[in-house]
Amino acid sequence: MMANKITATIEFYFKGEQFSPSVTLDLDELMQQHGTFPDLHQMLAQRNDIDSYSYEYEMMLAEDVQFSNAQGSVKQFFFDGSFDQAGYEQQWHENNVLLQLSSIIKQQLNIDDIQQHPELKQVILTAYQFGKKNSKADD
Repeated sequence: MMANKITATIEFYFKGEQFSPSVTLDLDELMQQHGTFPDLHQMLAQRNDIDSYSYEYEMMLAEDVQFSNAQGSVKQFFFDGSFDQAGYEQQWHENNVLLQLSSIIKQQLNIDDIQQHPELKQVILTAYQFGKKNSKADD
């Protein structure tokens, strides 16, 4: 399986000088660690030695993050320098749930690849989300 990576860059000017801090993100690792995307401006600043209490950081915050070099399944969420983070997160969480449930699906339904059964996949995901939501309501 190919790793899901994307490069995040912010271009900005500070004191007449152009800056382009960037970082290559391993999206699988980020999602496993955080369950969502951390603040990318802050991450870019930290990994490029930009103090979060500086004017340089304030100038950086004024610019949007640009994306490039998408690898793996993240390519389907990458469009012309933009990245659909919410769409990728949703797919990542769905795939994670299906991976956790794959042995039950195999044992109970004798299905090796739930992706081949999109309607059933949707029912399973909906039931999982419903159960998860109701278990939180009971707490």
